[in-house]
Amino acid sequence: MRELPKIILDRIENYCVKKKFTDSKKKKLIEIVTNRYNDSLVTPGDAIGLIAAQSIGEPGTQLTLRTKHYAGSLEVSVGQGIQRVIEIVDGRLNAKYPSMKIYLNKDFFKNDKQINKFVNSLIDIKVKDIGHFEEDFENRTVSFISNDEKILELDLNKEEVMTLVYDKIDDIYASKRFTPNKNGINFVFDKSTSLYEIRKSLLKWEKIPLFGIKSIEKVVIIEENGEKVIVTKGSNLSEILKLEEIDLNRTVTNDINEINKVLGIEAARESIVRELYYTFKANGISLNKRHIYVLADLMCASGKVKGIVRTGITGHKNSPFARASFEETVKHILNASFYGEIEPLTGITENMIVGQPISSGTGNIKLTLDPKHLKKMIKKQEKLIEKEE
Repeated sequence: MRELPKIILDRIENYCVKKKFTDSKKKKLIEIVTNRYNDSLVTPGDAIGLIAAQSIGEPGTQLTLRTKHYAGSLEVSVGQGIQRVIEIVDGRLNAKYPSMKIYLNKDFFKNDKQINKFVNSLIDIKVKDIGHFEEDFENRTVSFISNDEKILELDLNKEEVMTLVYDKIDDIYASKRFTPNKNGINFVFDKSTSLYEIRKSLLKWEKIPLFGIKSIEKVVIIEENGEKVIVTKGSNLSEILKLEEIDLNRTVTNDINEINKVLGIEAARESIVRELYYTFKANGISLNKRHIYVLADLMCASGKVKGIVRTGITGHKNSPFARASFEETVKHILNASFYGEIEPLTGITENMIVGQPISSGTGNIKLTLDPKHLKKMIKKQEKLIEKEE
């Protein structure tokens, strides 16, 4: 019987202290947990990959096409259901609905007004978000007109905003000047400047960043266990983690590849487990996390997040038969023939293809006989038979 890992023993110790257990009760609890732990261990040779695949795949058929909207807003959405599972398992580089859940450092905020101000400061505000351009190609002039309502909504200083726009736009125009009261900016172009170049400049000006954090398009404040939490549309973990006002230990993103870049492969592995488990749980499906850990380990074993696709894990297998069994069968068989690849027949798939016992379960057991000892054993058996007669 195997002993319990230290992390489980520590949890038992904390639980016993909290519940004020006596030594006899604590001993009994450790005995029960040890038995349960050993019962849950996998027998050597079990095909845990097949078990995990069935355990995830079967309930996966019950998933629906759903999208969760925070605070009744269609602007901040988080993908759920089968499309989210496919996105994670395929290891796609770009999440369809990138989102962050930002927990605040309470030491920096005394009231809701301060929180709202901080939330507004996160939004990625570009030139097009606080105004629009009016074109007069006949006179070769372009005017930027501010949107006072939007500036007020974002709690910005109009004069500061217009000055920033004035300084940031530096391009092919001949001259620029403010309109009265800084309500707009007029840009004048030379006759030598083509209309195509003017239009190209306008499209570029609209995307000039002014305030906030790149990629954070929208924010919503929700309440979670009596605590104010920020949910975002868009994700930028590296920049968010630099802010003192947030709780570094709890702030998360649903973009697995971004987690891999910022925090490393172990964090990406944990995020795969967390996101898959949450997706199934949100659909009312109970799933043991250990099956998901098998999948996450497979996806992250190489040090990079690789999807279960022909360009990911399957496409990089050493076995030509294993690659051919997934997709593009003829292509893989022909390539293996052209390059003289050798099929070692060590995996489950390739042995099933050629009709041999798989290297799992009873097929994983190999017996070696010693001829000398076998002869001695036969002689002993013969003598026993003679005596009985």
